[in-house]
Amino acid sequence: MPSRTYLSTTDPTASGFKAAKERITLLFCSNASGDKQLKPLLLHRAMKPRAMKKVDFNKLPVHWRSNPKAWVTKQIFQDWFENLFVPEVKEYLEGKGLEFKALLIVDNAPGHSILDHPQVKVVFLPPNTTSLIQPLDQGIISTFKKPYVKLSFKFILDILDSDPSLTVTEAWKRFSIRDCVNHIGSALAAMQMSTLNACWKPLWPECVHHKSQQNVDDREIILLAHAVGGEGFNDMTVEEVGEMMEDAVVDDEEL
Repeated sequence: MPSRTYLSTTDPTASGFKAAKERITLLFCSNASGDKQLKPLLLHRAMKPRAMKKVDFNKLPVHWRSNPKAWVTKQIFQDWFENLFVPEVKEYLEGKGLEFKALLIVDNAPGHSILDHPQVKVVFLPPNTTSLIQPLDQGIISTFKKPYVKLSFKFILDILDSDPSLTVTEAWKRFSIRDCVNHIGSALAAMQMSTLNACWKPLWPECVHHKSQQNVDDREIILLAHAVGGEGFNDMTVEEVGEMMEDAVVDDEEL
């Protein structure tokens, strides 16, 4: 949520604050041509939250994993590499009639362990270069986040329309991890091959053959925010939309 909204500045002792601060981690991976985006890994604190009890996890748009902090540990990253990345990439290449050989480019986050596989070469980006050359940071993540934020604002607006007596905070409390996963699936489906390819330009300009195309305009998000109303929503700016596209810093207290 925008930093100026009541939803972001609620007193930590207030009812509902814990739910508002619930966090997940998503691990994305796509190829340079843009025609293959692996199903993301989702980290949650619970293996099966209450809102997901009747859900078939095999049909989710994400691979579900859990740990107490919803953080990517070295063990989880190893599991992702061996049991998710390798099989999916192998299947993709075999479907193209290509030999199973792959290059995996990874940033140097603490949870990324040393990986080893005879058909996969793993290269770590130099320290402090993620924001400069990592394709995910060059627009892939923000392109995913925009439709996700749009859907989240629309969720609040639909709840308020159905029951005008509710406050924005009360409407937002109805947002569950199941809604979150559904929005993730919709945002992933909106991703375009051209965007995935274009974001490799700083790292590998020779492979880029498309211009990045935004699937959601900032103005769409702003109009929805204004319709929601309230502090931080009714006067939301383009700059604040950009702020929401950036990775939030998580401190030890929140973890």
